[in-house]
Amino acid sequence: MKAVLDTSVLVAESLSHPGHEVAVTSISWAELGYGIRKAPDAAERARREARVARLRAALGPGLPFDDGAADAYQTICGLVLASGREVRGRALDLMIAATAAAHGAAVITSNPDDFVGLEGLVPIIPME
Repeated sequence: MKAVLDTSVLVAESLSHPGHEVAVTSISWAELGYGIRKAPDAAERARREARVARLRAALGPGLPFDDGAADAYQTICGLVLASGREVRGRALDLMIAATAAAHGAAVITSNPDDFVGLEGLVPIIPME
């Protein structure tokens, strides 16, 4: 099964998921880039840059947030709102899910609660 790794999984550097052809989204690369810029000092920034470089070398380019993902995002936002939850503050997680949906993939995450309300549209696989 094709699966997209949520940023939380990348932070944990848990890249091996037997039975899944894994990919990453450009949204996750952006989130990790933000983490680099948010580093409190130059040494930590360098450590984070090296870590992200290793991840990029292992996983390659991210799946883009394209028009198909934008269409899926609209549907996902509707599902989230219908479940009584807010989209605000969860937009990046939901964009990752939308990218996965547009590519016929599941999402592997260590934070499955971030994806509540998407059942039936995007398979959510909790990280073991």
